[in-house]
Amino acid sequence: MFNRANKQGLRMRPGYSFMLTLDIRQPGSMGDGGFYSDGVVTGMVRVSEHESLPEGTLLSGYLWTSGDVVVGRYTEAQLPDGRTVPVCVVLGRGGYIEKGPDSKPGAADLARSLPAYLVERWP
Repeated sequence: MFNRANKQGLRMRPGYSFMLTLDIRQPGSMGDGGFYSDGVVTGMVRVSEHESLPEGTLLSGYLWTSGDVVVGRYTEAQLPDGRTVPVCVVLGRGGYIEKGPDSKPGAADLARSLPAYLVERWP
């Protein structure tokens, strides 16, 4: 993903951020909240300033919601041009997101879209 010599890669740098809708199967608009549980998710890039990871890119990932915080990791990007490339994307600058006040066991209260970051390795 960060190999600038690889023409098939994204040619991006660690730390790059963008706005990600956590799971496109969650109903509502970008500014809405939602409830999430452990499992596979398909995210979508909503706001991006980098042409290699454009808006509309789908990201395959997994959410862990059972702990004190939510950990989200996305490992594959399906670009609008049809290419599929490996990625290392985490939710939140530190690799996690704090749960909202209405969270319950098995249902983490989160905003529907949150900042996501490219990383070289999982935090």
